[in-house]
Amino acid sequence: MHFGRPLLVAVAVAGLTAGLTTGAASADDALTSLAVPSVRSPIASDAFYFVMTDRYRDGDPANNTGGASGGLERTGFESSSDAYFHGGDLAGLTGRCDEADPSDDGLARLKRLGFSAVWITPPFVQRTVQGSSAAYHGYWFLDITRPDPHLGTEAEFAAFMSCAKKLDMKVFLDVVVNHTADVISYPEGNSYVPLGRSPYRTATGRAFNPWSYTVGSTFPRLAARRSFAKTPTVSPGLRRAKAPAVLNQLTRYHNRGDISWGSCVGRCEMDGDFSGLDDLMTEDWTVVRALADAYGDWITKYGIDGFRIDTAKHVDPYFFGRWLPLIQQEAAAAGKPSFTSFAEVWDTDAAQLSETMRERQLPSVLDFPYQDAVRKFSAGRASGALLTSLFAEDDYYTSATSNAYGLTTFLGNHDMGRIGFFLAADTQETGAPLLERALLAHDLLYLTRGVPVVYYGDEVGMTGSGDGTDKRARQDMFPTMVQDWQQEERIGGPPIGTGSSFGESSPIEARITALARLRRSHPALASGAMIPRLGRGSVFAASRIDAAARTEYLVAFNSGGAPATVTVPTSTPDATWSSLLGGPPVRSDASGGVALVLPARSSLVLRADRTLPGPPEPTISLKVAKDFVTGTFRLSATVPGTDPSTVTFLVRRPGGRWRSIGSDDARPFRVYLPPGKGRVQVAAVVVDTVGQRAATPTMGLRIVPFL
Repeated sequence: MHFGRPLLVAVAVAGLTAGLTTGAASADDALTSLAVPSVRSPIASDAFYFVMTDRYRDGDPANNTGGASGGLERTGFESSSDAYFHGGDLAGLTGRCDEADPSDDGLARLKRLGFSAVWITPPFVQRTVQGSSAAYHGYWFLDITRPDPHLGTEAEFAAFMSCAKKLDMKVFLDVVVNHTADVISYPEGNSYVPLGRSPYRTATGRAFNPWSYTVGSTFPRLAARRSFAKTPTVSPGLRRAKAPAVLNQLTRYHNRGDISWGSCVGRCEMDGDFSGLDDLMTEDWTVVRALADAYGDWITKYGIDGFRIDTAKHVDPYFFGRWLPLIQQEAAAAGKPSFTSFAEVWDTDAAQLSETMRERQLPSVLDFPYQDAVRKFSAGRASGALLTSLFAEDDYYTSATSNAYGLTTFLGNHDMGRIGFFLAADTQETGAPLLERALLAHDLLYLTRGVPVVYYGDEVGMTGSGDGTDKRARQDMFPTMVQDWQQEERIGGPPIGTGSSFGESSPIEARITALARLRRSHPALASGAMIPRLGRGSVFAASRIDAAARTEYLVAFNSGGAPATVTVPTSTPDATWSSLLGGPPVRSDASGGVALVLPARSSLVLRADRTLPGPPEPTISLKVAKDFVTGTFRLSATVPGTDPSTVTFLVRRPGGRWRSIGSDDARPFRVYLPPGKGRVQVAAVVVDTVGQRAATPTMGLRIVPFL
């Protein structure tokens, strides 16, 4: 979405032609000194375990009804139904916090599996039941100032955080800023009313656009019966149910009716109620500050390390540029300068996803394009070329502060379903072939760029019942009373029956543990530069670079049902490559080619036993072009040779200071400059693996919108 900015730009190159080249000897020292490494997110080397607290482990049966008595509509507890609370809680997730005790199935178990971070579903006080389901998942909050009594007390949350700190694990809290629980109703019905039919009005009746109120401006006073397309009403028993208290004011919501799924595009996705949930007027600075104060208190009080932000694409486009700086201030004051967030933006198009991330000033997003491509490749439904195309679009995410290495990658989740279900449905395979595909998918997750997120239960081979989505993919780790889950297929083992998922041996769990150990021993496999090398047929291969040690790793994957023989280019010629996962050692030829034989549905990790060869003095050229997909200005640098160099792209206004707009450490070297007005100057600097530098001459550009 472009929010009023021009989709296409016209580019004029002032006084210079694209493709100018210079060698290191003639490079501008002032420019070469501005080169910076490719950035890495504070979580780039982490591995996350995403857990639905209610479904993990019941540590205190006394809180199963949330302190309520009476029928299901009050307690929300029914362990035999997939739609209600099952009893998992903070005490169960915390466990005894003894990493050395193999019977401790709480956080200590996650640490033993190699996870360095845990993301938990929202722990806040919920509207217990809405319709025919309970809020066991945590996304229907009433009060974001304290834990839901079904999950535990403030003291138990503090104990959970203390355990995480003891185990040196980060905790990311799932937060909701788009909506609250469904408390507001409309006598006119729930159908969405477009802005063109009924604009927002002030309390005095003047039409206005909430998006026009910027930082420092005073948001207008509104009236519940005059300002909205609908008339918001609340039953007496719920008028003071929300906290912070400002969220009880009806004028703090959009009140336009429900999003019409399938026909809604643009504004209605941000102003409409998400499946009836009360949509917050996030343009209102009072709401922004209230959400910042309430969520900031969790950082101050408990030491939260980061947020996963729910339904981020449904919030107005300016909210995060206002709210996140307030959160960062709270985090810095609490001694958490590396606090960061990643957001849910369900979009499988990398160009659009990166544009949303950039325009909404989000540090990172869940990588839905990655999930889609890896699912298809792992199932043998797409060739390695699909992964090559996926990673070729990584440059869309590159900026001075973020890039694709900070994206959170995943194979499935609590909404779409599990990777085990997808693989079984896509291939119709069972037994060993299905297990091999599940292992392959997790190998890709851990060994390619991004921050891996494992959905709880995937490590023990859970699949899913029915259509495998939503409620059907939220199984219990502790003994389940849901009959479908007792009988469902498990990858690598038999159905669980009435048993517990804890303590059972699982080949996927063993592989995840080994992969985590491999990443710890060889950090380049977690956060080193990734250079795609080959995507053809059933094979994908890439290099990972240890810049400090000047060492190259090679990862390769075969999703085919038969062995594959390929030759993969590398930057390390005449070397022996030790095997770290799968297969025997190999050698590269004089040009760096490595001949591989990959068994069916398998992965391979190799490490060169010699350092990268010393490169010749570098040269660099710069070209400019329009990117018609995103409406941005593409800067492309060419550096001859095969050295895994890094290119920093620079821009300045005439007479101003140079600033980096991003550093790229994988060929092709590119960044994308958002459209603007007037003249700018651009340049690029290359730094090779031995520290040699070269810069392009300054190139003058004039960017004007198309009419």
